[in-house]
Amino acid sequence: MADNSMRFDLWLADACRTADVCYDDLILTIAIGGYPCLPGSAPGSSRTFDETDLLALYVYGRLLAFGLNVLRAGEYASRVHDALRANADTTSVAIVATSHGGKRVVVEGEPHAPARSEKIAFDISAIRRFLNRRIEHLCEEQPQDQSMSCS
Repeated sequence: MADNSMRFDLWLADACRTADVCYDDLILTIAIGGYPCLPGSAPGSSRTFDETDLLALYVYGRLLAFGLNVLRAGEYASRVHDALRANADTTSVAIVATSHGGKRVVVEGEPHAPARSEKIAFDISAIRRFLNRRIEHLCEEQPQDQSMSCS
């Protein structure tokens, strides 16, 4: 994980509040199997959101805001999640249209990224700063015995 990673483990409701995602939309997406990067879905994995999980959740919320349905938003958020896991220090990811009408997730500086103007780009560095501010604010508001871990 990147050196500037968040030091927080968040549960589902806290993660939704932090990433500004509608809890009900995410629950619907999870219920229909459309959010494969959900923490805890792999055997033995933690059910709390780490930095990469939270970044993907933020992307999911923005994709819904752009008009994608919950299945597509979950699919592309999971692809972004995979790209961020493989490239923890990247500062940018984009969902780009391919010449065959499909879409793919590319990270900043990827050598074979399609040179297309049809893309949705995400500034990961800016999103990290935004999420860190949100978490700091939420930690200030919540008593120590709440579900959010602010250590």
